[in-house]
Amino acid sequence: MTTAVSQSVEAEIRAIFKSNTASYEGINPRTALDIIRSVVENAILNQPRSLQKRIGPSEIGTPCDHCLAAKLAGWQQIEKDVPWLPFVGTSVHSQIEDIFVQESLKQCATDPTGGVQYAAENKTMVGVIDGVEIWGSTDLVDFVSGMTVDWKVVGATTLRAAKVGPSQVYRVQQHLYAKGWNDAGYRIDHVAIAYLPRNDISLTKAVWWTEPFNREIAEEALARANRFAANIRALRTINEEAVTAWITGLPRHNRQWNPDIAAGKECFDCKRFPDNPVMADPFLAGLDQIK
Repeated sequence: MTTAVSQSVEAEIRAIFKSNTASYEGINPRTALDIIRSVVENAILNQPRSLQKRIGPSEIGTPCDHCLAAKLAGWQQIEKDVPWLPFVGTSVHSQIEDIFVQESLKQCATDPTGGVQYAAENKTMVGVIDGVEIWGSTDLVDFVSGMTVDWKVVGATTLRAAKVGPSQVYRVQQHLYAKGWNDAGYRIDHVAIAYLPRNDISLTKAVWWTEPFNREIAEEALARANRFAANIRALRTINEEAVTAWITGLPRHNRQWNPDIAAGKECFDCKRFPDNPVMADPFLAGLDQIK
């Protein structure tokens, strides 16, 4: 949400407040706080990122065979609690988006013919899986340097790990975005991740990582996803139970595809997929209606 929109909404709310406030009822403070909490939690659970069902660039690079197949098959992840930390990250993204929108406006005002340097939270098509276009929102594109930037709001453990480089899933995500922008006709030579400390009082401990764009990283990840998608489609010609049996039996992580995973390390996301899946809007099942 840009500042102009924010000010417009705020002005509207203030006008309503002045003209029509609810009557005092003396509700118990604890009851009132429960209601307030439910308003916040419902908003978090129903924001676009929480409701996303189709696989996106941030998930294509997962080293876990089970998670990749489950997501492609349309299995619904079960949230045992309100995803507060992702909401914090989304909120930071929104504020940084506003910063760069304002920066672009200032640049245009200073030099109207100079062109826009930054694009914040713009969508790009990163590739195709089983005939379906996969789109994702790039946090920031710097057209002058030819670089995409992704914000990661992280805790101390991830921040320490970032000093030796990103995880495979993060790296793939960045190269998918860069591929998408290059395919759209914009020159992107580098990818970057800004690891922003969630628990520090400043950005002094942030980790800024970058490397040259490598199309092969993106294309290999898409090829892997397409192989899984083709297998799921073939098994669906038998029945859904065949799909479930295959996915349930897949490795919960794939050390051959991602040697960085330490032996014995569990996949966190696997626990969010039930072995007896609750179907969301199926990614692959719905393709039959499209083709």
